[in-house]
Amino acid sequence: MAMETKDNPPPGERHPDKAAPCQVSFIVGDRVSTGTSVHFNDVGMLILCMQPARLNSKLQLSLKFPGMKNPIKVSGEVVWTNIHGPADSLSPRGMGVKFVNLDRDTERLLVDLARNYESYTTGYSCYYT
Repeated sequence: MAMETKDNPPPGERHPDKAAPCQVSFIVGDRVSTGTSVHFNDVGMLILCMQPARLNSKLQLSLKFPGMKNPIKVSGEVVWTNIHGPADSLSPRGMGVKFVNLDRDTERLLVDLARNYESYTTGYSCYYT
């Protein structure tokens, strides 16, 4: 059994000193779904959710970060998805979304916000870049 430490909590458990997850709502066609993310940058994000969209789906996303009054609205495309597989730390249930047509101000804002989440592992960027 793996030892649980401050640097190695059980999958899905948040460190007390880390930023709270970004709340994500996304629209695919006429369906609205929700998820969370702590793995993102100015290129894309890994969204943990129970009902991820299909590969190559176009999405409208609303990103609500803790402490921010207004959500950030962005468009994206699903570049990785785990609809049916196990939901574990190697293959999390959710989807990797690559952002499309971001303006420079939004890119800069996402880079700044990502700094608050640097204490999370960055190995998940392969799911959305």
